[in-house]
Amino acid sequence: SVGSVDIDRLNKGKTEDLLPDVPGLYERYMEWGLISQEEQDGGWVNYLKGGLTYDTRDHEPNPMRGIWTEAIVLLAPGFLVSGDMGHARLSLAHRQYFTLIPEDLSFAYRINIQQNIGGQAPFYLQSLVVTSFLRGFASEGLGGRSTLRGILRHRVVGNGYALGNMELRWKFLYFNIRKTEVYLGLNGFLDAGMVIDEVAFNLDDIPENERHLYFEEGNDTPHVSAGAGLRIAINRNFVVALDFGKAFDKRDGDTGLYIGLNYLF
Repeated sequence: SVGSVDIDRLNKGKTEDLLPDVPGLYERYMEWGLISQEEQDGGWVNYLKGGLTYDTRDHEPNPMRGIWTEAIVLLAPGFLVSGDMGHARLSLAHRQYFTLIPEDLSFAYRINIQQNIGGQAPFYLQSLVVTSFLRGFASEGLGGRSTLRGILRHRVVGNGYALGNMELRWKFLYFNIRKTEVYLGLNGFLDAGMVIDEVAFNLDDIPENERHLYFEEGNDTPHVSAGAGLRIAINRNFVVALDFGKAFDKRDGDTGLYIGLNYLF
């Protein structure tokens, strides 16, 4: 569901540093007409999705060579979306892996471009990342563990975006625990993303003395972060991941610590 921030819940149990009960960004966007009445309370959507994938990776959990390329078209006809807000999106993704030292050191990169190619998605779906298989950790907007580590979740949202990730991956220690093979790995990474097609807004209803507080003129610039991570792999297929990322621009956040499974891509 979509709605205002529950201030009472956030202040529950506190006696100091209480959050003030003032209009938030959601309320202001509704007041200014940037969020229409059809979108204000959320809604439902059904998609038709099709695509092609080409995969030559040598080992899915941690490839040392090969490529993975995908093209997806996502269609949401008006009669399948509440508010008759039909739209279509195109997603192109490419990953490539290079062996630098056999078995031990590799370089990997990922490029993803997503673009709205028809209609206009409701605001609550703008952050959807189109993938061939819907996974909770990978379907959110740019920012966070699966896209831009160290940058706030959903920080980069638009009708179109470009995303790039680079990683240097090193397996530095191998050992056995009884019959279980284990290796430890380190990875350094650089993540970057930006909006390439902004959502069009009519700003006429926003007071001129407040516009600069919420909107900047000009095109978006890259949102960049970097960091390092540790991997613990068991029998080469089960990988525990720990990543720490830092945003280059404080407006995008500060740092992020992520614990999960597998390499990012």
